[in-house]
Amino acid sequence: LSNKSRSFLSILGILVGVAAVIAMLALGTGAREDIKKRLASLGSNLLSVRPARHRAGGIHLGPGSVTRLTIGDAEEIKKIPYVRRVNSTVSGRGQVVYGNKNWNTRITGVTPEYPFIRASPAEEGRFFNDVEMITRSKVALLGKTIVRELFEDENPIGEYVKINRINFRVIGILQEKGATGWRDRDDEIILPLNTAMYRVLGRKYVSYIDVEVEDEKEMEKVQEEVKKLIIRRHNIPLDREDTIEVRNMAEIQEAVSSTVKTFAWLLGSIAFISLLVGGIGIMNIMLVSVTERTREIGLRKAIGANNKDILSQFIIEAIAICLVGGILGILFGAAISGGLAKFAGWSTKVSMGAILLAFLFSVGIGLFFGLWPARKASLLNPIDALRYE
Repeated sequence: LSNKSRSFLSILGILVGVAAVIAMLALGTGAREDIKKRLASLGSNLLSVRPARHRAGGIHLGPGSVTRLTIGDAEEIKKIPYVRRVNSTVSGRGQVVYGNKNWNTRITGVTPEYPFIRASPAEEGRFFNDVEMITRSKVALLGKTIVRELFEDENPIGEYVKINRINFRVIGILQEKGATGWRDRDDEIILPLNTAMYRVLGRKYVSYIDVEVEDEKEMEKVQEEVKKLIIRRHNIPLDREDTIEVRNMAEIQEAVSSTVKTFAWLLGSIAFISLLVGGIGIMNIMLVSVTERTREIGLRKAIGANNKDILSQFIIEAIAICLVGGILGILFGAAISGGLAKFAGWSTKVSMGAILLAFLFSVGIGLFFGLWPARKASLLNPIDALRYE
């Protein structure tokens, strides 16, 4: 430990490895927790009905091959047994203006069932009702990003904004949803479905339909009934049944959770490789140290030190270097995780399990990679060691 620069480089190797492990595991764990939270808010007894393009010979055909969903489809789905709620959604882009500020955002039209199905009530103000939807009322709920960009510190409720040159009264602020990948889910305006379709976006069809099922045990049955209904209403031939998808959100949750878990372990494995590289660096440094301190080892043995004493000395030195590097790496990794969360907006979570794992692994690295140099030092013949130049 007397060679400070050598010790510093050894500590740095472990520090970088442990910091990478902590940061990668925090990123993977945070992503998994975030996706779990978002999927759980949808409920496991939810079906999503979406149009899809017909495939011919493995190739997606053009837009004309897509089945268009309508409000009428949603009304008929409501009549299927075990269906509790149905929500139709239409989405597009639009320009929103307030005073001398404007912002291009996502415009989403939904029904009053939306906050119940998606567990997304208004954080402030209120959601629109059935009458406002039927009468195509010009009312809107704003996402947090739009409130921040257009209103700053003002309360937008009761104010008027222009959406695609049409005046809308703000009746509520949506709950913060955060980001998914590169998409800001708070950069959104919610309008009544009929208003969005006929006043703002000029659409005759809905983008997709959410179906909430009363009993999770009846999911497969309802899923099949919904698909049969859409096929019957749109006269879809057998060879074009792939133009409609009825997705079970429980299955999607399971698939996504499994994928994210694999991704988290992949990130952790990559980080552990860097920690192993740091361990190899320590072994090389310790081997050089044994060679340089051969006379010191010979002298210690000559005055009574046995093989066990020499072995313990070098192992303790290796573990001490790894402990210092490990502790600093944990702190540095936690700081990196915090920085990613604050500046990049990524979801991160430093768990005690990750800290304990990284700490124990760093000690194990010191023990494993310090053992060979320590054993080599302990087996030196004291007479040969004292003669070493």
